[in-house]
Amino acid sequence: MFEYKTVSWSRHSAGTSEARTIGLLTLTRPEVLNAIDVRMRVELDLLFDQIRRDDSIRVVIITSEGKGFSAGGDLRTEAAPLGALDGESDFGAFGAYKELANYFFNDLRHAVIQRAIRKLENLQAITIAAINGPAVGIGLELATACDIRYASDRARLGEVAVPAGFAPESGGARNLPKLIGIGRAMEMILTGEIVDAAEAQRIGLVERVFPHDELRSEVFRIAEKIASAPFLSVRHAKSLVKQYWDHNRSEEGARSELDAIMEITRTEDCREGIRAFLNKRPAVYRGPSYGQ
Repeated sequence: MFEYKTVSWSRHSAGTSEARTIGLLTLTRPEVLNAIDVRMRVELDLLFDQIRRDDSIRVVIITSEGKGFSAGGDLRTEAAPLGALDGESDFGAFGAYKELANYFFNDLRHAVIQRAIRKLENLQAITIAAINGPAVGIGLELATACDIRYASDRARLGEVAVPAGFAPESGGARNLPKLIGIGRAMEMILTGEIVDAAEAQRIGLVERVFPHDELRSEVFRIAEKIASAPFLSVRHAKSLVKQYWDHNRSEEGARSELDAIMEITRTEDCREGIRAFLNKRPAVYRGPSYGQ
């Protein structure tokens, strides 16, 4: 049986009912602010399949251990395959195919997280992000893929992919503009602006903000109310809302996201962004001018 090491999954009853209809998915890498490494991508992908097959789950709450919801992609695990570290990655004795293997495994990590996020969006159960701290990059995209978002007053949210040398890759370019408007979304995406919980609520990025120590109990209170409502009414209500929400969601769009991130991760600017982040210094981007 597969053992989850970077996430945990538990089931809880709603109110006085003994039926455990609320699922709690917790990211469990608090030592790195729940940055999403390769294993977590795989575990999320597998767990969303498990949840999809369980019709008894009515509400899924996604939250995290520690001080952060998710710091986004784990650049430390991403650096080596892209040649952003002094030492080389070692995927095995690939010989002349070593560089090709690096590209293959890099592409695979991005394909898996995109697939996992789409599975999250496709769940029939109501999904709630309980944002207990910083949620940036893929962490923010994970939250925006949920049906509802509630935040701790300690939360900070931002789409930091572009300043870090990447691009939104898991629905961020699609979901963020629909939540906060295209201009505000473009501003956040292009500048990497981080907003606090109060601003996130003001612009519609989160529905409510709760005192940090009350976030979990408040989210469970709302989840219990939803889980106690008539099963078919809730399912059809979500289905109808998503039918309109997903008007611009397509396989072509997903392919464009993946194509974009694969091209970007082959550039020197991407490697510079990773090095700058790991060395805690400002990045110096040169665009297409490298080698000239």
